[in-house]
Amino acid sequence: MNNNDIIYQQQQEQNEKKPSLIEQLCSCIYFFRKKNVKINERYQLGIDTPKSHTRKVCVLDLDETLVHSQFKAEDGYDFLLNVFVQSQLFKVFVTVRPGVEAFIESLSEYFDVVLWTASLKEYADPVMDIIDPQKRIQTRLYRESCTPIKGGLTKNLKKLGRSLKDVIIIDNSQMSFLFQPENGFLIKDFISDKEDKELDLLLPFLIWLSQQSDVRPVSQLYQQYLLNNLNPRKSSKKSILSQSMVLNQDNILKSLQIPRTHTLNHHDFEDIELRQEAGLNSPHVELKMQDQTDDESKETIEISSN
Repeated sequence: MNNNDIIYQQQQEQNEKKPSLIEQLCSCIYFFRKKNVKINERYQLGIDTPKSHTRKVCVLDLDETLVHSQFKAEDGYDFLLNVFVQSQLFKVFVTVRPGVEAFIESLSEYFDVVLWTASLKEYADPVMDIIDPQKRIQTRLYRESCTPIKGGLTKNLKKLGRSLKDVIIIDNSQMSFLFQPENGFLIKDFISDKEDKELDLLLPFLIWLSQQSDVRPVSQLYQQYLLNNLNPRKSSKKSILSQSMVLNQDNILKSLQIPRTHTLNHHDFEDIELRQEAGLNSPHVELKMQDQTDDESKETIEISSN
């Protein structure tokens, strides 16, 4: 059996494999245990804590989201784990996504953070102990908490026992939030890029999302957030310019009546554009290029009133 199949326990191989006596016994124990707690199934994952009633839940995937693991050494891996599965030793080489520890620390200030992986506990726990040494993530869910579907496994967020308006899942696989697509944020796969900035870029959005009444649909809210923050400097400048126009409109109009030659940079062109957007009488602008003696050419315009 391939090492990866042992660590990640693919469902197809599980179905084809004849269970051992121990596995059959464990299955029986699991069946009766599940039967006894079926009434409380909604809260069986242990997420329903007093804190959970005041904060939203952010579910984080592990593999290709926070780390990338493999069974051969590649240049740039961050640490080596000795993992025992079914009494066998496997050497796992782990590469950590840049900024993981700081990301988890900051995220935990705004969310109840849950680690939910389709991998085995024997592998996931030692990885999390290293990348989350302060135990900011207090709840860890593994493969047995996933739901088998055709083609793989998914994570049914209803099992968390929380209103779905308060739950977001960050995963590199859409299959992981197949049951609740409006709650999912599809993050770019992480393999080994040491210049990766995804977590740093995502954190401000998540902090903003934690203050919203409903996190759904996550993907649309993310696009809205990007549009609102695409050019904050221009938005701020436009607001300041609008106030200046109201308070000093007479002075501005007088100044526009004075013909003059002015050397502009790109910020000046932006001011003219904002004036036009504000609906002011735009001055006649004639662009001229001057030869420059330095390396940077400058644009000279002559402004006169209409």
